[in-house]
Amino acid sequence: MFRTLLKLNCRFSDNRYFYVLMANMKIKLLLLFLVFSSLLKSQDTVKVAANLSDLELAEQHYNNGIVALQKNEYSTAVDLFSKCLLLKPNFDKGYSNRAIAFTQLKKYPEALRDINSAIYYNIRNPEFYFNKSLIFWGMNEKDSQTVALDLCLKLNAAHPEAAYYKALLYYENNEFEKAIEFYSLAIQSKPDYCYAYNDRGSVKRAQLNYEGAIADYKKAIEIDSTKTFIYNNLGSAYRLTKNHIKAIEAYSKAIEKDPDYLIALNNRGATYLENGDFALAQTDFELVVKKDHKSYSAYNNLSSVSIKNKDYKKAKEYATRSIEINAKNGAAYFNRAIARQMLHDEKGSCEDWERALELGISSVKTFINSTCND
Repeated sequence: MFRTLLKLNCRFSDNRYFYVLMANMKIKLLLLFLVFSSLLKSQDTVKVAANLSDLELAEQHYNNGIVALQKNEYSTAVDLFSKCLLLKPNFDKGYSNRAIAFTQLKKYPEALRDINSAIYYNIRNPEFYFNKSLIFWGMNEKDSQTVALDLCLKLNAAHPEAAYYKALLYYENNEFEKAIEFYSLAIQSKPDYCYAYNDRGSVKRAQLNYEGAIADYKKAIEIDSTKTFIYNNLGSAYRLTKNHIKAIEAYSKAIEKDPDYLIALNNRGATYLENGDFALAQTDFELVVKKDHKSYSAYNNLSSVSIKNKDYKKAKEYATRSIEINAKNGAAYFNRAIARQMLHDEKGSCEDWERALELGISSVKTFINSTCND
């Protein structure tokens, strides 16, 4: 799960700030979401200026721009920060926050121009370099992002978000030891950093250190028990240790918190299947496809249940449906090949096994060698 934090300076004259939280979850399968939260209690309506000095009017525009950012009204925020900067053209925080608004609008050249202006007027502010790194993140310029993060950490070695994003870059490059080093630095700087614990757990899981992963996931949940995806990750770590009871317990907790969290529901079904509880597995998979008609993995899992139940006609139907949704799903070709073999369609089964092999399912070589080379 991968998140983007934009730090904003909130007040006109001090250093307090709030966060914009943008998650860009990319654990080799990266997934994208945006959450905005504020640490500042601010007015919820835009004030009308009357009889104000230029400095007071600039402050008014600036504070109203912050309110617009809180409300995710990014175009309005750009306009208000622009009015502020017309009256106070050397105001570093005005440029920085307008850069954030431009970033949310995906206007990266404008955001980069503004953050460079903020740095010009205040070269020693680490937050500006961090925000610059996130502009490069949005532009998918990882090398430039790394440079900006390094400059941020040079000015503030204990900057938790910069350390977190350094870790994320290392994780994406499969440099697991360096990723753990920087996730640990983020946690050291910010002991309640839930996301850092979660992501460090995922790195440990990739290293096959399942006990370490479980410990980190549990700590993340201890910090914030509202994050359903962490329960799902915990369940997957338990599943890899063959502790099906604990895995089902964790997946069920995620589903309890969010009944529409279909990833956890599908994973729980897979765990039931591995544990030999075919009826419970089928119930979960059927619920997934009822809520998501395009869940090719759930259809293929239903095919697996049908094979276990020796209902090969149904297994073939489910696998075919999975392939119709995703023609590159090698596991579905594998299942359909088994079903066709048991239905005495040897030609069809061999065609499916060959296709599964093309899609990376190497285990089918045994079947091809034993049944398809005559």
